[in-house]
Amino acid sequence: MKAPRRPVAIVGLGCIGGSLARALIAQGIEVRGWSTSGSDRQRAAAAGVSVAEGDAPLAALCLGATSVVLAVPFPHLAGVARALLAVAPPQVRIFHVGGLQQRAALGMEEIAWARIIGTHPLAGSHDTGFEASRADLFVGSTVCIEARADLRGRRTAEWLWRTAGAQRVDYQAAEEHDRLMAWVSHLPQLTATALAYTLAAAGIDPAETGSGARDTTRLAATPLGAWPALLRGAPAEIDVALSRLERTLSDLRAVLSAEDDDRLATVWERAAAWRRQTGGSGPGDGGTGGGARRA
Repeated sequence: MKAPRRPVAIVGLGCIGGSLARALIAQGIEVRGWSTSGSDRQRAAAAGVSVAEGDAPLAALCLGATSVVLAVPFPHLAGVARALLAVAPPQVRIFHVGGLQQRAALGMEEIAWARIIGTHPLAGSHDTGFEASRADLFVGSTVCIEARADLRGRRTAEWLWRTAGAQRVDYQAAEEHDRLMAWVSHLPQLTATALAYTLAAAGIDPAETGSGARDTTRLAATPLGAWPALLRGAPAEIDVALSRLERTLSDLRAVLSAEDDDRLATVWERAAAWRRQTGGSGPGDGGTGGGARRA
């Protein structure tokens, strides 16, 4: 008989940490968890998470665990990592799900960054807390794992996320990951926020909008939360991305002013072809795209 898998510990039981916990529990994996939020701890316990008790919850989580996942808000990641390393045995694998992975962006000391590997699932929600978690959040998703992980770390991380439902694993250097996030996570968030702000400033009643406006502004409902820290983490690449978007909007304005249907069709068709390659929803089916979010 195959030996049962050792427990997985999760620090932070918000949307991401809570969804990972639910997904693992659904596969028969013992999950231990901790959160500073009393309500998240209560909801997690009711969902089957073994919530750590006592005055040293991090030490209790690590005892006998295979791996620990840090799913805390991005600005608190370095501090929680420091506290965890003080009690985690050397054999325990530690991962984080932060939206950035370079050491400077994380604010981690070298000793902490060397041991803690970034595993960023490109899935999430604009809602927060354990109440927003669900067991199928990562089904079909991509997870970005730092290429510096050793063989055992890669095997553990892949088992963890594939058990939770991830379909694709990308190994990238932290710098490459952070540049990509500026385009596929941060730019969509800023774009949705800018669009919603523009509609609000124009006095548009949300009740008067259709699915187009609702879908394209979905991310605007995301709480500010960790976003200031995330946006400061890759300022140069975000500036490039915003500049490119500004140029595209300016070009569209010129195209419309000139009534140049051929140029409009060129932009339209390239955009439509790119969107179809994502496997996302088409016209009229009411689907929404997935945004990368932090716990």
